[in-house]
Amino acid sequence: MADSTLSKISWTEFRPDRRRLTAGAALTGVGTLTAMAGVGVLVYELARAGRSWTGSWEVPPSELATRALHQAQAVATSATRAGRDTWKSYQENAA
Repeated sequence: MADSTLSKISWTEFRPDRRRLTAGAALTGVGTLTAMAGVGVLVYELARAGRSWTGSWEVPPSELATRALHQAQAVATSATRAGRDTWKSYQENAA
């Protein structure tokens, strides 16, 4: 059986430059903080613009949501009645 390549490598010779590793880690940290700050500014601006846009509507979003809820409840009630009436008429015709 052949020896693996890893067993033939002398790991004592693997010595990365600590200054470059430290500089790379520092730059990665700075880049991450910069990206997080950018995401924060982006989210803030989108939220501000959305609030401004919905604030200019003639009907507030909460009222639109209430109307939609009442319409959905009315449709559900109508559908329940229609289904019940159809089932009753089917049973009467089948008998």
